[in-house]
Amino acid sequence: MPSASQSCAPFEVELLVLPGFSMMALSATIEPLRSANRISGEQRYTWLVTTPGGGMVTASNGLGIAATAFGQHGRSALTIIVASLGIEEFRTPSVLYALRQRRSGPMSVGAVSNGSLILGRAGLLRGRRATIHWEMQAALADEFPDSEVVDKLFTIDREVMTAGGGTAGLDMMLAFIAMRDGREIAGEVAEQFLHGPPREGGEAQRLDTRLRYKITNPHLLRAVAIMERSLAEPVRIGRVAELVGVSERQLERCFETAFGMSPSDFYMELRCKAARRRLLDTTDSLETIAELTGFSSPGHFSRAFKAWSGVPPSVLRKRSAAMDVGTMQETGDAT
Repeated sequence: MPSASQSCAPFEVELLVLPGFSMMALSATIEPLRSANRISGEQRYTWLVTTPGGGMVTASNGLGIAATAFGQHGRSALTIIVASLGIEEFRTPSVLYALRQRRSGPMSVGAVSNGSLILGRAGLLRGRRATIHWEMQAALADEFPDSEVVDKLFTIDREVMTAGGGTAGLDMMLAFIAMRDGREIAGEVAEQFLHGPPREGGEAQRLDTRLRYKITNPHLLRAVAIMERSLAEPVRIGRVAELVGVSERQLERCFETAFGMSPSDFYMELRCKAARRRLLDTTDSLETIAELTGFSSPGHFSRAFKAWSGVPPSVLRKRSAAMDVGTMQETGDAT
């Protein structure tokens, strides 16, 4: 990625957005470029938004934006895929081919949120470190074992850059601006967005366990970490207690004090929450979701999920598909 001093021409960034994209992820990617232009007093960056076929493309919040047809503009210096929900089955050959063509020359590619899946399907993550939103990290690692999937805010591995989504896209673009225009301008851009010091890409996406659950007991922290790492293959509570160095009864008291529930109930809640995310955000079958969250069969999964949430998983998925959340009326008022 050339520095600004190497070229007087504006650096063009193409944002390839797919239906269901995150508006926050798109804004976090574009706005730092606009701000860098304003702070520098020069047009250092230009950008355009594209989508397969062109026309209006709808974000996950129901808002639509107009986009140019992908592939009709030419090749930008950097193409970043912005994608979020509903892309598990996206494998459009023409799009994947065009992305490979971009990487065949000096151009760079990137992805924000779940767009990393598309880079992988285009064969552009092979032998690269990459990240994706934490909910999809296991899926990315399973589909592309020849890539190193990391739980980081963002990665820049040679000509490929990926961010976990949300505000991580802002941090990735700040690092990109720092590489091209220097840390001073990147710092001023961060200040414009009240962002504070730019975060390093090596930071983990999720809050530390002690912050997420507001717990400090070291035995409890280790027990929760074991459970979160072992959703697909649940560990017996007695074995969890053994691994953290306490008796099963002592572990039960710790969970009752901290969470008001038993370790078994807490573990079941973790698994059901993971299943709910997959029900709402993927097209995985109930059988696949059951397997990924440690249930012996779809039937076992359905019974446990209904006991936890009050509705069977199939009903939750149908309700989600039928909801028209965030769409706009013709008057412009939110429904």
